[in-house]
Amino acid sequence: VNKVNVSNIQNIILELINENLIRGKGLLVRAIMHSQMASPNFTHVFAALLAVINTKLPDHGRLLVHRYIQQFQRSYKRNNKIVCMGTTKMIAHLVNQQVVHELLAFEILALLLENPTEDSVEIAADFM
Repeated sequence: VNKVNVSNIQNIILELINENLIRGKGLLVRAIMHSQMASPNFTHVFAALLAVINTKLPDHGRLLVHRYIQQFQRSYKRNNKIVCMGTTKMIAHLVNQQVVHELLAFEILALLLENPTEDSVEIAADFM
């Protein structure tokens, strides 16, 4: 998962499908999350990768979204702007890939702009 980019995403997906993804669901989700946080410029690629896997195995998408929501909640409570930006960026790309419903995006925006601060407005603007 670490070596995925726009040019080789098709090959990586084929390699992943040959692995036992049902048993390694948590490992795959954790690898995607760590890779996305390490290189946020490739968030769109990781979201596309998950969108393709989600068509065949929807539990993987559900688990990843659940973990990203939990990570967002923790980072928002701790005022960790860097992690908050990364999680909202991934959630936004998952909404664009139609892995997650748009209502989640609206709820995150409502939470961010309920008591606006400079950081929360910046995160909301980046989220859009």
